Amino acid sequence: MKFFLVKIKGIVQGVGFRPYIYRKCASLRLKGYVKNTGDGVELVIDDKEVLPSILSDLPPLAKVEDYTVNEIDADFNDFKILHSAKDSKELSVAPDIAICDDCLKEMRDKNNRRYRYFFITCTNCGPRFSIIEDVPYDRENTSMKDFGMCPACRREYENPENRRYHAQTIACYDCGPKLTYISEGKEQNLEHAIDDLLQGKIIAMKGIGGFHFACLAEDAPVRELRKITGRPKKPFAIMVKDMETAKALCEINEAEQRLLESPQRPIVTLKKRDPKALAFVSELDSLGIMLPYTPLHYLIFEKIDAPLVMTSSNMPGEPMTTEDREQFVKNILTHNRRITNRIDDSVMKVIDGRNLFLRRSRGFVPTPIRIESDYGGTILALGAEMNNTISVYRNGNVFVSQYMGDTANHKTFEAMKKSAEKFLRLLNAKPDIIACDLHPHYNTTLYAEELSKKLSIPLVKVQHHKAHAASVLLEKGIEKAVSVVCDGTGYGSEGKIWGGEVFLGDERIGSLEEHIMPGGEAAVRHPWRMLAGILSSFLEENELEKEMRQFCTKKEFSVIYNQIQQKFNSPYTTSCGRILDAASAFLGLCRDMHYDGRPAMLLESIAGKPYDLEPSIKDGERLILETRPLFEFLIDNKDKDKGRLAATVHNYLAEGLIEIAERAGKSLPKTFSGGVAYNRHITKRMLEAGFLINEKVPAGDGGVSFGQVGWAIKD
Repeated sequence: MKFFLVKIKGIVQGVGFRPYIYRKCASLRLKGYVKNTGDGVELVIDDKEVLPSILSDLPPLAKVEDYTVNEIDADFNDFKILHSAKDSKELSVAPDIAICDDCLKEMRDKNNRRYRYFFITCTNCGPRFSIIEDVPYDRENTSMKDFGMCPACRREYENPENRRYHAQTIACYDCGPKLTYISEGKEQNLEHAIDDLLQGKIIAMKGIGGFHFACLAEDAPVRELRKITGRPKKPFAIMVKDMETAKALCEINEAEQRLLESPQRPIVTLKKRDPKALAFVSELDSLGIMLPYTPLHYLIFEKIDAPLVMTSSNMPGEPMTTEDREQFVKNILTHNRRITNRIDDSVMKVIDGRNLFLRRSRGFVPTPIRIESDYGGTILALGAEMNNTISVYRNGNVFVSQYMGDTANHKTFEAMKKSAEKFLRLLNAKPDIIACDLHPHYNTTLYAEELSKKLSIPLVKVQHHKAHAASVLLEKGIEKAVSVVCDGTGYGSEGKIWGGEVFLGDERIGSLEEHIMPGGEAAVRHPWRMLAGILSSFLEENELEKEMRQFCTKKEFSVIYNQIQQKFNSPYTTSCGRILDAASAFLGLCRDMHYDGRPAMLLESIAGKPYDLEPSIKDGERLILETRPLFEFLIDNKDKDKGRLAATVHNYLAEGLIEIAERAGKSLPKTFSGGVAYNRHITKRMLEAGFLINEKVPAGDGGVSFGQVGWAIKD
């Protein structure tokens, strides 16, 4: 008999896709079967004309990327769901998703057998990527294999008409994971944990992809949390009970509300209603806010009306912790489901109606990014040193990993290597090309060199800012553009420190003016040193000393001034981030960098309406946006409004870079990327000028691995 074999790729496993197909086909009285394979779903039906109808109105988490149809000979009397095939492997798993409304309703129903069960899930919600060990996505290939199903759960699991049919996370009080609160070495219940939170205690809470530190968003517990985590100034994210609470704290537009309430439930950076509110949580004019996304969160907020600080349980630079033994506090709210893939919260920001990823992780990984490419091999890109992600290209899809962190840290570096190995294994792939950063001393570069030799495959080293530029081009499907890239630091092709660059295709045709960095990395940690380097270009020694009195002693100034004059351990940089740092120091906002981006974010927080200042652009080997005139203006107007001066800095940089880009190629598309693209003032102006930005991957270093893929394909 004539049947049709349909091979479907996309997010089609663990999202209720097969039971949906079963019900649809059964209602149409079709014959055949549906089953999971290692690279998607296989469907056999006896009528291909109804296929568009079958693939419409899919379950909320399902997404069909592609499918093929071939005629075959077969003989079926009805329609069935078959067991998963084991013959091939390719990652086809949904991200970890917030609890759905149906499960939330059941959890609150006193007559439901899962009433107040902290691990209630179904095919439309709950953990996915964080529990998978292998593909296809079946219970035996997840950490849920540790929990045998009770008869009641088994009946639901095997019933195609049930919402939990083949829900690999299916569980209940009788057979599922158990919640335990360990307080001062004793086992307690959830109510005890909630009482401790209300009393101002800090607890470590095991979530979907790792542990969070949780405490009331009050001065005393937050101060203690800063001591424990070694984060004296870094803003903490908070979780609030509902949208009403979020709106009481922050200004929230429709786009931001959609993100907050989405199944992905990211942290969203929002503008405070009162810039000084919760200053002990965030010294900025913004707050990172998220809504509850697990049953446990909702159970806690039944008893707590106040916002909770919810920040990753790890020391600075290290990976998010996943084990009880790794915690730094005595009070631990934990459960006995293993986390097989650690995954931190995603962080997003809306600028001029565009969604930007500051961190693309839980809720989005491992959803692939589809690109236009005929390349048939596999590319492994190892990304940047800080805010690291890795990317794997295969069959027109780029799988960008979860946020890893700073790979200069040994623990994070080892976690990154394991993540790369895991993605390749889940994709059943061996790389044909390795891509990495150009910097010769990054751990990622050294590892790439090692892998290249071990596997005898080509190694493509990509200059940091060219990878940023390529990330926008790859995302937007553009071959050539004028690319503006602004960030803090990147190793330039001639060994200098870049960070404010303009490219015409592959050619560097513009940049910010070079300035000396007294003490090198010390000028990054202490922005006033960078300020001294810039001001030294036009102030006499006595004038410079006068400006530096608020930052250092006469003796310290003498040492730094000699460094500048002798150019000892004082490289030059075109970094846009360092300009923002220096301006922040000049306006008295930030003496020391306690966390990445702090000076620039404080500058962004106070910016108001700019003063008029025309950008100065110098022609030469390349177009140079001179930044000395900007600081001359600041010196001459230092008694004026700080908010307006801060805005002038942003406006000067944006207008100058736009002018260079226009001169370079009026007819070409213009793009903007790099960590500075998170600055709402600069990026808003770039968007108004028609520039394209990253919207599928982070504009910062979390998107570098994606850009390296684009470069490697082109190369």
